[in-house]
Amino acid sequence: MGTEISRRGLLRIGGGLAATGALTSALAACSGGTGAGSTSSKLTMTWWGSDERHAAYKKALAAFQKKNPSIKVQATYQGYDGYFDKFNTNIAGGSAPDLLQMDTALVAQYARKGVLAPIDSYVGKSLDLTGFSKTLLAAGTVDGKLYGVPSGIGVNQLTINRSGLEDLGLKLPDAEWTWADLKSISQQVYKKSGGKTYGVDDGGGSTLQCFEIFAREKGQQFFSDDGKKLGFTSDTLQEWWEYWAEMRKIHASGPAALTSAAHNDLTKNAVVIGKALFTFDSGVYGAGGSITDAQLDFLPTPQGDWSGAREGNFVNGGVLLSATKASKKVADSVKIMSFIAQDATAIKDFQLLRGIPPTEKARNLIASGLTETDKLNMANADYISKRVSKATNALAAPAAPPQGADQIWDLLFQSNLAVAFGKKTIKAQLSEFFDQAAGILSA
Repeated sequence: MGTEISRRGLLRIGGGLAATGALTSALAACSGGTGAGSTSSKLTMTWWGSDERHAAYKKALAAFQKKNPSIKVQATYQGYDGYFDKFNTNIAGGSAPDLLQMDTALVAQYARKGVLAPIDSYVGKSLDLTGFSKTLLAAGTVDGKLYGVPSGIGVNQLTINRSGLEDLGLKLPDAEWTWADLKSISQQVYKKSGGKTYGVDDGGGSTLQCFEIFAREKGQQFFSDDGKKLGFTSDTLQEWWEYWAEMRKIHASGPAALTSAAHNDLTKNAVVIGKALFTFDSGVYGAGGSITDAQLDFLPTPQGDWSGAREGNFVNGGVLLSATKASKKVADSVKIMSFIAQDATAIKDFQLLRGIPPTEKARNLIASGLTETDKLNMANADYISKRVSKATNALAAPAAPPQGADQIWDLLFQSNLAVAFGKKTIKAQLSEFFDQAAGILSA
């Protein structure tokens, strides 16, 4: 059962990086993408996902239509690959669906192009968002308006092969651990395994899985509020890369070749192939293959261990349900959003298939039917969510990423790899990274 717990993770799992690159030209071709909307007498809805998610959506929609017989729904669904290509084509042809599952990484781009309908006016009326935190709703909010209802709590966490730790006589770190603690236990893993296993995969090129949180602990966002420039400093990135250079040097994390081989290929992730016990890759849980026999566990991204460090973790919204602006059935689409968010039958149908449920009510409804690993995953997400909500020094949740974000994320990965392979010094790569990033965001 795969859970989608971060924007970058969702793109990476689904192979959706190409969708963001194709978005600008596709929407420009349709002059803002307003289209003619659905001309069918039925409300059209589309989503992506696994066969299990498809079945859950169909069961939930059947229950909705039983209670709302006047609203007929025509559903289409597929995997993530090609999903947004098809959506862009439909927009251009004036046949966009009324209601769709939306990617949190793309919501800002579609909202600002006029494709999505703002739904704020329905909140508290036909759209019941009781139990949704403000930080969670930020995942569907663009320029102060709500364009999508989050499906669940998305958090940035580490997936750990706990049984592997226990086999080495090591204990799972406390949830309040720090970057120094990660270094320490990773060294112990390498030593106790006789050099056969690294502690953690190389996080130097990661973004939402760890670097963004590190930057937030420094009081800096990944992108500026307007999305036109980076929100973190060169000093912060230098410190980050120096940390991971040291981790590689002491064999706490794996070498460059291991990191490179795993890029966009979960089957080669260091935890999956047994070369590490900790990973920042959010896609490993539920898609781990060779690690399915191991007892997995989860921890928050480590905290800053310096004076004045801030809470860096944040909550995002898994996936969203959004209505298209051209649709004549926005009000009916909102009723479906509300039903899926609050109806007990729908909540039980979905379990964790759209992520960890967004409200405490929903989490309590499904708790008894979860596997041990699912329970550990949900407990960690709940822990992070509560810690973030109580923090007095946390930054606001990040805005939806701007156009070009996918290129920046890949640039960060490739830059760290250049340092790890010894092709560039950290100082030289810093200058190149910021120059290239500025060009991407100003394009």
